[in-house]
Amino acid sequence: MRKSERYNTRSLYFSELITNAMRQIPDYPLTIVEAPMGYGKTTAVREQLNFYKANVMWQRVYENSISTFWNGFCHLFSGFAEEQSQSLLLLQFPNDSVSLGKALNIIERIELPAKSVIVIDDYHLTECAEINCFIEFLVMSEITDVHIVLTTRYTYFPRLEELLLKGYLYHIKQESFELTPMDIMSYYKQCGKRLNADDARKLYSLTEGWISALYLLMLNYGTEGSSLHLADIHKLIDKIVYRPLPEIVRDLLINMSIFNSFTFEQAGYIWKRDNPVAHIAVLVEKNAFVTYDSREKTYHIHSVLKSFLREQLDNKEKSYKEALYNKAADWYRGIGEYLVSMSYAYLAGDFNALLQAIEIDKGQSFNYDCKELFIKYFEECPTESKQKFPYAMIILARRMFTFNETDLFKKICAEFVTNMRDMDGLNVDYKNRLLGEYELLLSFTGYNDIGKMSEYHRRACSLLESPSSILDGKGSWTFGSPSVLYMFYRKSGELESEVQIIREAMPFYYQATNDHGKGAEKVMEAEHYYYLGDFENSEIVMHNALQTANETSQAGIRICAVFLQIKLAFMKGDFPSILHLFKKMRADINDKKWYLFMHTLDMCEAYIYSCLNIKNHIQSWVKNGEFGNTRLLFPAMAFLNIVYGRVLLINGEYLKIIGSTEGFIEIASFFPNLLGQIHTYIYHAAANYKISRQNEALDTLKKALDIAMPDKVYMPFVENCDYILPLLEELQPQGSYREGIARILELFEPYKKAVGHIRKEYFEEGKPVLTKREMEIANLAAEGLSNKEIGERLYISQNTVKTQLKSIFEKLGINSRVLLRQSLFALCCFF
Repeated sequence: MRKSERYNTRSLYFSELITNAMRQIPDYPLTIVEAPMGYGKTTAVREQLNFYKANVMWQRVYENSISTFWNGFCHLFSGFAEEQSQSLLLLQFPNDSVSLGKALNIIERIELPAKSVIVIDDYHLTECAEINCFIEFLVMSEITDVHIVLTTRYTYFPRLEELLLKGYLYHIKQESFELTPMDIMSYYKQCGKRLNADDARKLYSLTEGWISALYLLMLNYGTEGSSLHLADIHKLIDKIVYRPLPEIVRDLLINMSIFNSFTFEQAGYIWKRDNPVAHIAVLVEKNAFVTYDSREKTYHIHSVLKSFLREQLDNKEKSYKEALYNKAADWYRGIGEYLVSMSYAYLAGDFNALLQAIEIDKGQSFNYDCKELFIKYFEECPTESKQKFPYAMIILARRMFTFNETDLFKKICAEFVTNMRDMDGLNVDYKNRLLGEYELLLSFTGYNDIGKMSEYHRRACSLLESPSSILDGKGSWTFGSPSVLYMFYRKSGELESEVQIIREAMPFYYQATNDHGKGAEKVMEAEHYYYLGDFENSEIVMHNALQTANETSQAGIRICAVFLQIKLAFMKGDFPSILHLFKKMRADINDKKWYLFMHTLDMCEAYIYSCLNIKNHIQSWVKNGEFGNTRLLFPAMAFLNIVYGRVLLINGEYLKIIGSTEGFIEIASFFPNLLGQIHTYIYHAAANYKISRQNEALDTLKKALDIAMPDKVYMPFVENCDYILPLLEELQPQGSYREGIARILELFEPYKKAVGHIRKEYFEEGKPVLTKREMEIANLAAEGLSNKEIGERLYISQNTVKTQLKSIFEKLGINSRVLLRQSLFALCCFF
């Protein structure tokens, strides 16, 4: 009988082909390493980058969740710049031009070591077009000295060929990992086993150079002599890797196979038998299928072995699996990872544990990409569990309302009421608290009827002894809208009454929510004065509102107050104050991480510049109507159409305005928002007038006047008199709204004077001046050339290009390349 040989089976082997391929990583912004499971992608990338002493930032992907991907990506930077890492986290995943630009700005401020490489391992699991677009954006933005490597079993980038042609991408494919017969001889020799050329060719014909199969066959060769038969891969693992292990170690591996990665502490909590630390250490030392990541201090089971182990787990008894998943749920709940805890509780069929995690989390971890998951949880949850965890029911209902799942919201509310009725002997204080939270939840069904909402708030206050523990008092009260009056002006002829109602109602809401939205009633009062044309009282109340919002850190209310302050400065022709306030608003949004309001700021700026007829300062997403991925919530969309309609007007897109009117009115009628309706009818009238449809223009303008004049809402007409003045002058003698139109024309005089002053002083005579070199760089950038291509064309470094572009952007008052071409044209022809 032949004596068994001992091999160094943990020896790592890299062919010359793959080694040379990996050397190219520092030469490209993006490298895609693509090959099926078991080809050694992760090991090759890790070892080669370590050999070249790169600063490796490693992210593993475990599921197709945008939020999970983004959390992991943000965490990559925490060791270098915790503040910027948190800023990215609060920004949330960037899925539009505004948030992408902000994310890039944050990343570029992080001082990373030289030769930094971001590795995203198992990238194929993202299965997400949005993440692909984000990676493409980062790559084409050419962040200095940062390279991205994606390891993946397959990949799909819509712009893959473009990335290759432009030199952004290096693509390492499966063939680079396949070992030749000579490589196989070298690999086996390195592990202590000599092969002749014939055996190497046989191995190659069996495995096609797949290193995982070669590794298993090497182990098989050590136990079976010269057998080179390639059995089913799982049968080989069972025979060569799994069966030789002691039963206790096999059980440990099955337990750990439910995790994507695990720590010593985690293993000790889940697997209560013996000493897991010692067993894991032996596995890592003697088995290439279990590895340790010293950076993350986590253990990983190779995907080939993990798929086998999960098959073994599937064959275990139901009670075994339920107990295992329950322990996992407890572990993640204990470390505050509630979404993961819920997923394991669901696998265990333990809905009590799942709802308990929801109650502890208070819905803070819920996000839109988890919506379908939570719907499934609710629909499969047994009634007994729902009765035991009524707080979880309220939280689920609130999130369904946020997700605009109205039918499901009503269903959950109905079940909650039934459960409360059927629960006998409930502690009175506890019952009152639940009912108080429920009344607060129901108040959102009355949006934007402040009187109806206040009835719920008053009942909530009578039941709650302390502020709500469920409602997030730090969330946006305004949904991203820059106007409180826009939100709650809902019935013609009753604006003054609505201002009074909100003044009386809000104290009850503040009591129930610990001052959420504090100052809203003062902003609405100040805005009311503004729309009346009473600018003095408007400014007085505005400052009072601003003080209140600042004292209670209410971001949305502060934004509304500052936007009103900007409009008041506009009436005075005080453009420096407008610029200062916008600059301060942007600084607050960035410094205080109010990222929901990034689009609100762009919207406010777009409205002011559209009133000045300055087209090149309007962000492209507003100008082009790209609203699909904004951070604005639905209640703010009618205000966005107010801005967009004015932008279309100054761009001469009259037919588009007429065609869009029905849709604009539909959105503005949903709650309703009368300010949106008034503006839409004004734009429709102006557009008809511009294409010589006089009768249609007059009829539509009358609709706007019918809504606005009973409340003396003059300013929408004043702000658009540059387009509707002849129509107003024609309507005035007819007597319908003679006094109202007279007041509009009176207010238009100082407004027109302010516009003329600002345009003359700050735009016509003071055009920004670029140096010859800046103009060269600006023109090339406007043509779409990258920093690298500009540098090569002008024989300057990428850093010089980057610095010069920063100066150009500051001179032109823009913050992206998207606006550059428009700004360059404006230097020669400003209006």
